[in-house]
Amino acid sequence: MTAPATAVTLGARDRIVEAAAAITTEAGWSAVTMNKVATRAGVSRQTVYNEMGSKPGLGQAMVLRELDRFLAAVEEELDRYDDLVDAIRSAAERILVMARENRLLDAVLASAHGVSRGEPGSDNELLPFLTTDAAPLISAATAVIAGRLPVRFPDTGLTDHEAEVAIDSVVRLVLSHVMQPGSPPATVADDVAWIVGRVVRS
Repeated sequence: MTAPATAVTLGARDRIVEAAAAITTEAGWSAVTMNKVATRAGVSRQTVYNEMGSKPGLGQAMVLRELDRFLAAVEEELDRYDDLVDAIRSAAERILVMARENRLLDAVLASAHGVSRGEPGSDNELLPFLTTDAAPLISAATAVIAGRLPVRFPDTGLTDHEAEVAIDSVVRLVLSHVMQPGSPPATVADDVAWIVGRVVRS
């Protein structure tokens, strides 16, 4: 029996994004071409264009796929704790540890400095998805936390606007530490939790 068209499309898209991520971690984003991705994914070059539209579109899809993995971890941490501050501390630390161990993210950040695994990276097309064009990333992250907040932590005492501002600020703060690692993840997580605690308990 022939699989539904949507299932075939989703399968091809997943393989394409996976292939692009593999090439990026091995040789840098500059080594990614639609032909290489098509060959590695086992699809035609035209299929890659049909699914992604362009190389920047492929890059964004790749970054957002990684974001899904990070957000799944955030959801798990928010569901583990009954105290919001403890949950945010744990989620922040887990995200920062994951970021330091993520080879794709490492390749993205390395490209900004002209360095990557394998061949030297010569561009930083992926970097804006984490900086100047990070709106989809930030929106997705804030939506996950905002969706969990009234269910898991209904007694924060924050108005909807205050909660929105606090969540947005925390997401941007953690993202800044992902982009420019400094102190150990546990230390940064403690600092983030201190800020959240001051806001919630003020």
